[in-house]
Amino acid sequence: MQDFEVPFIERIYDEAKSLLVEARDYMQTLAPAERATMTPLENLQSISEGLRLTTRLTEVMAWAMTHKAAQAGEITREEAVHPNRRLGGQPICLEELDVSLFEPPPRLVSLLRRSLGLYKRTLRLDRLIAGEEMQFGSFNICLAASETMKSRPPASQPRLIQA
Repeated sequence: MQDFEVPFIERIYDEAKSLLVEARDYMQTLAPAERATMTPLENLQSISEGLRLTTRLTEVMAWAMTHKAAQAGEITREEAVHPNRRLGGQPICLEELDVSLFEPPPRLVSLLRRSLGLYKRTLRLDRLIAGEEMQFGSFNICLAASETMKSRPPASQPRLIQA
């Protein structure tokens, strides 16, 4: 399990919070007028994508708050990477917008793209902190030694395994 400085987790939290406020403002002001011109099926799709947007952002915020709590000593690092506290909602949050179903308003598309990017970055960090393998080009990098290993490499030197 890797430790990351508070400012890094803080930036993720701040970005999620900023996007959430922007999404709220959009949903309260522009979205109702835009949905009024849509067919019932497009309206349903727009609402569904809005829910996906808020799910991504709240999952990221909850994850960031968990890791801020670990850094503050309120919970242990082991508790922070417990499966119940890992970044959730992957089946919903990783699904990308299917523009073949309907053409969403540009502002919604922008929010969806930015929230997906943030979610994916956070998912990579979640996996890194938990010590799962990550793909970088033709290399697998595992930053946490297995509990069954007889000798552990220094934490500052990740194990590289060529794929």
